[in-house]
Amino acid sequence: MELKYKTLGEGKKAVFFLHELMGDSRNYNAIIPYLNIKDFKYFFIDLRGYGLSIKLKGSYSCSEAIEDILTIIKKEKLSKVNLVGHSMSTLIAQSFAISYENYLENLILITPVLASGVKMKEEAKQKLLKDMQEDNKIEEVVLNSSKRYNQTWIDYRINIAYTSSTKEARVGYMKMYLNEDFSNEASKITVPVKAIVGKYDFVVFSKAVINKAFKSWYKNLELIEFEEAGHYPMIETPVLFASKLEEFLL
Repeated sequence: MELKYKTLGEGKKAVFFLHELMGDSRNYNAIIPYLNIKDFKYFFIDLRGYGLSIKLKGSYSCSEAIEDILTIIKKEKLSKVNLVGHSMSTLIAQSFAISYENYLENLILITPVLASGVKMKEEAKQKLLKDMQEDNKIEEVVLNSSKRYNQTWIDYRINIAYTSSTKEARVGYMKMYLNEDFSNEASKITVPVKAIVGKYDFVVFSKAVINKAFKSWYKNLELIEFEEAGHYPMIETPVLFASKLEEFLL
C-alpha cells in the first residue's frame, strides 16, 4: 500500500508537505485559502499510521518514510520537488536530502528537529515512551505548548493528537527522533535550506539552538523567526506562513 495524500493547484512546481507527531496533514488546512495554486501544485501527505494513511502500518523509520516519499515522486512523474517538514518530519526531510538531494529544489524545515535527533538520558527516554504508550503524555505536551491560548485551542489540539494517528505510529515515530542521528552527514546537503521557528516555541526549537546547529551544517541557509507563533506557525499565523513559503519558493 502507498501513502495517501491530497493535492491542490495545477502549477509546475511541486511542494510536498509532511506533518508532525501530534497532527496530520490537516495541520495545513489554515493556509489553504492563501496558497498560490497557479504556480504550485501542493501535496499534503499523511505518513504511515496518520490521517488518510492511518490504516497503513510500518516500521515508522526515516528510511521507510523516505522510500514512501520516493514512491510518490515516481508515481507523479516528478523530477524535482520542494520538501516541507514540520517538527518530527523535519528529521525525515533532512535524511531524505542527504540521500536524494537530486530530487530537491528546496528543503523547508518548520520548527525543526536537529539532524542529531532529540537527545536525552536513557532513563528519561524510556519514561517518555512509556508515558506516550499509556496516553497520558499528550495532554501535558499540548498544555506546555499552549500557554498563550484558550481552552478551545487546547481541546482542539488534544483531539487532533488522538484522532490523527494510531498509538503505534505515534510511539514509533517518537522512537525515531529519539534514536536517529545523522548529524555527521548533514553537511552533505547543499540545496537551499529554509527554516522557520516560532518565538514562543520550546527552547529545543528556539532560534538560538537551531541557528547554531544549522549554520555549522548548511551553507545555503535562511532562518526566520515568526514573532507571533509557537510550534504551529502554519495554524497560528497562516497568512504570513503561506506568504513566506511562496517567497521561499519563487
